[in-house]
Amino acid sequence: MSPQISQLFVYPIKSCAGISVSSFQFDKKGPLFDRRWMLVDSATGVFLSQREIPQLALISTRIEEGQVWASQLLDKTIAESLCLNEQGKLIDVQVWSDDVRGYDCGDEAANWFSQVLNRPCRLVFQGDCQRFADEEYADKGTSVGFADGFPLLVVAQSSINFLNDACEAEISAINFRPNIVVENTVVFAERNWLSLTANDLVGSVNLDMTVVKSCERCVIPALNPNTAKRESSILPVLLKHCRKEKKIHFGQNLTFNYSDKLEIKVGQALIITEEAV
Repeated sequence: MSPQISQLFVYPIKSCAGISVSSFQFDKKGPLFDRRWMLVDSATGVFLSQREIPQLALISTRIEEGQVWASQLLDKTIAESLCLNEQGKLIDVQVWSDDVRGYDCGDEAANWFSQVLNRPCRLVFQGDCQRFADEEYADKGTSVGFADGFPLLVVAQSSINFLNDACEAEISAINFRPNIVVENTVVFAERNWLSLTANDLVGSVNLDMTVVKSCERCVIPALNPNTAKRESSILPVLLKHCRKEKKIHFGQNLTFNYSDKLEIKVGQALIITEEAV
């Protein structure tokens, strides 16, 4: 069987739980709703992530009639939900080494998330504020949301299955927080991918995606996304099978050719070009 898309995910709030979707559309920054909100430290404006606050994994999100809602998962029950605001005053924030701007979503959101996380923070919406991918890897002017660095992340299901079989704990695509999961490929074939093209189901513009950089991993894949607790058996498996130059790499960062009405769906076939080995 030829490669095809098996799962798609969007993550409205950076580092919070994502949403499995059957399709998504694009704007110039990537999938709609993906990493367009971000939590920052109230005092410094620096972004917050599961690296320091694993409990972010327990904040779930959902999309209803074009609006995004956040909820806290406690003992398998959903606490009070909050509708995310898209308006507010512009403030300066920081994502890694990028000093950018965003719209402060107000005191109600700040209080809600501060109580959930037990630390003072603010929710920020990117809106029309600009941020660009690293020009060392991506074309100049490549727009990106509040993702770590690039508009899209792809992983291969065969490689996830291999790691899961080698591990005592359960490893799934959710551990790696991808946008796109590809099935029907050889284990770790993605290490040699150069580009992916999604064949449009209705005969309009195809989605051409370019591999720009393998994804360097931190501690997040070792967290159980359902409990926010670290699974001790995951990191040794990643170190054994995914180490490159003393760091863990898994999955590939992508850029894409933007045009109006771009959309991809689960089940779409992919044409993949690979580097000669």
